[in-house]
Amino acid sequence: MQYHEAKLLASAAERNQWPDSTLPELIFAGRSNAGKSTLINGLVNRKNLAFAGKTPGKTRLLNFFTVDGRIVFTDAPGYGYATSDKASAVQFSRLIDPYFRERKQLKGMVIVLDARRKPNEDDIAMVEYARAAKIGILAAFTKTDKLSRSAMIQNRNAAADILGINRNAFVPCSSVSRQGYEELWEKINQLAQQDL
Repeated sequence: MQYHEAKLLASAAERNQWPDSTLPELIFAGRSNAGKSTLINGLVNRKNLAFAGKTPGKTRLLNFFTVDGRIVFTDAPGYGYATSDKASAVQFSRLIDPYFRERKQLKGMVIVLDARRKPNEDDIAMVEYARAAKIGILAAFTKTDKLSRSAMIQNRNAAADILGINRNAFVPCSSVSRQGYEELWEKINQLAQQDL
């Protein structure tokens, strides 16, 4: 299925800047350089909808994008660089905490993981945010074209164990071949339709 109608709805540094919307939302979260912006752009067939900054982790906003007027993708700041010092970690937490606690239409999280790297404490913390909010979790396993199939499966199994996520929630993705995009859309649609 092709999706084209994607546009920026709002950029928010504070709760009062969140868009007034009743559409189901999914938050995309991931370590800086995990390929989150590339994945979002690929899912909606746009080159520059989600912006990948030249300096990783410098984005300090939640960016809300409507897709076909029926779902909202919330792009969270890349973490790692963004949480590398105490002040930045506090700022990141102030942005993310209320969103997970208070955003009623939040249906799920897509955690974007580089298939070549083990999940770290920041990845674990994001999964805990989603669990506390009682929302569904999908794992987009990016850059799989850089690994053999056996290495990808081994890394996926290890990541699933570290994060406590079912292996079926992992979708291997490649921006080069567009592998996994259709499967990820199917799972996104399933999450978005929960409780409707």
